[in-house]
Amino acid sequence: MEKSKIDRINALAKKAKAIGLTERETAERDALRKEYLADMRAAFKQQLDSTYVQTADGAKIPYAEYAKLSRH
Repeated sequence: MEKSKIDRINALAKKAKAIGLTERETAERDALRKEYLADMRAAFKQQLDSTYVQTADGAKIPYAEYAKLSRH
């Protein structure tokens, strides 16, 4: 997400605390937050996809596979 969008989220949050937001600003804030969360979730998923767990026997397996195995 671009820095300008993050700055806008912060500006709207500050304004919301100080004097409140109009309906249009509230809708803009909600849309920006939704986009921000989607970007953060995608980045986190990408990080987990590139994470490996080393088992006791020394084997390295992808985290997703390890998570499936540890549920049982």
